[in-house]
Amino acid sequence: MAPAPGSRVTNPLLLTEAEAAAALRLSARTLRKARAEGQLRYVLIGRAVRYTMADLESFVENLRQVQPPCPTPAPRTIGTASPARRAPGAVIVPFHQRSGRARARERL
Repeated sequence: MAPAPGSRVTNPLLLTEAEAAAALRLSARTLRKARAEGQLRYVLIGRAVRYTMADLESFVENLRQVQPPCPTPAPRTIGTASPARRAPGAVIVPFHQRSGRARARERL
């Protein structure tokens, strides 16, 4: 039995581009690009492009990715500069041995 004229079909067999975009929460342009690149199957009836829910689900499954676990960073040594960052001939003076402004004034 066909639906009455003017009534809405709750589960249509084919979706328009706008309906498919809304279902995937994407723009219609994204669907057109995916269709042009061969990533998204579609049904062509005359010049009308339609999508099935199975095609949309397949599209999503093909795009699914798994993020590899992040590598754990190497432990850092605090307070020591790596030899590559030190200037040649540089000497690291511990903070408690620095006299700060007093020595700076003596140099002037």
